[in-house]
Amino acid sequence: MSGFTYSVVASALHDPASIGRLLAPVVMSLEEIGGRRATSVDLELHTPHVIVVGTGGTERETLHLIERRHAHAPWEPVVLVAHGRHNSLAAALETLAFVRRAGIPGRVVQVDGRGEPAATITDLQAIHHFQHARIGLVGEPSDWLVASVPDRETFHARWGLELVDVPVAEAIVHHGDAPDVDVQPVAVRFSGGTTPTAETVAAAAMHPTLTRLIDAHRLDAVAVRCFDFITELRTSGCIALAQLNDDGIVAGCEGDVASTVAMMMVREVLGMPSWIANPARIDTERDELVLAHCTVAPSMVDDLELHTHFESGLGIGLRGTFPPGPVTLLRLGGDSLDQVWLSEAEVDHGEAERDLCRTQVVLRNVERIDDLIEDPLGNHIVMVRGHHRERLERWWRLAFGERPTAVPT
Repeated sequence: MSGFTYSVVASALHDPASIGRLLAPVVMSLEEIGGRRATSVDLELHTPHVIVVGTGGTERETLHLIERRHAHAPWEPVVLVAHGRHNSLAAALETLAFVRRAGIPGRVVQVDGRGEPAATITDLQAIHHFQHARIGLVGEPSDWLVASVPDRETFHARWGLELVDVPVAEAIVHHGDAPDVDVQPVAVRFSGGTTPTAETVAAAAMHPTLTRLIDAHRLDAVAVRCFDFITELRTSGCIALAQLNDDGIVAGCEGDVASTVAMMMVREVLGMPSWIANPARIDTERDELVLAHCTVAPSMVDDLELHTHFESGLGIGLRGTFPPGPVTLLRLGGDSLDQVWLSEAEVDHGEAERDLCRTQVVLRNVERIDDLIEDPLGNHIVMVRGHHRERLERWWRLAFGERPTAVPT
């Protein structure tokens, strides 16, 4: 876990030495997960910051500290660390109630209760990263994604993310420039260790090409208009995007901003890769959903086969098999991506179908499946292995001060 700073507030009625002894276990628990005591200068830095409420009677002092902090980081939620003695929790709750009435999101964490602080610090660090991250739009979003392109101004105000326009021609023109030493390891990996075909090498060459663009434009993630690779180069971006997602660099297909941000949310909060896919069939009576797409991070599946890209019959498409077990589904929508659909489900298996994209999965026990038909937020759905809905909901509430909902409030 990367670092964060903390400040301590305590009533002047208490002896400083006794307060030091009282808070020693609290301070130790924070420093064990990367915390360090803030100085006045630290309050001006864009480093995650939390406030330790040492005693009761500190509400006004805490609010003053929050005001100073928000002069430099107005988007940062308030995290108050409380413990079980000297009215610390009572003061933290009173303060948070006032803060939320002012429209500022926040959370109280108890270091000696069930509110272990490490997860909240991770949430706060993810919010900080969004405020400074850059998504490269490698080409405009695909023409068919009419509901997946947020309004830039309101989106930036809400998420802090910067959208950076990168001409897709930069990837197309430089596709053949990558040296074999960068291309071959990717091609061999996706060929299962055997000698790769010319088609596999051509598709793998897009990985170092995109990596070069990411470095040149200082990008944290990319949303790629990958169908232009098929029309202009007669190859696909499926291998490149799969490898990037396994490298820890979020890469979304078809220039889909909404799904790329959802994948970033999964990566930042859970530290895991995710899969972007099309809903192929929705059975609301049986709570079943079929998803399909032509790329998938290899680490998410048990096996991987090389096929052609489904729609075009060109390049390389990837067919992976998801292992049985729980998954979480995510879809963002709205002008500023202020709406979210979250669901948990279970992987089921069926025979691969010829008329769907190469990687396919049947999901059962899909929660809130009716919303996909009644209140759709768009096409692509993001899937991550494991049940994480509650965790992602907690992050959303800390980041935006609201409960996740797919219906505008």
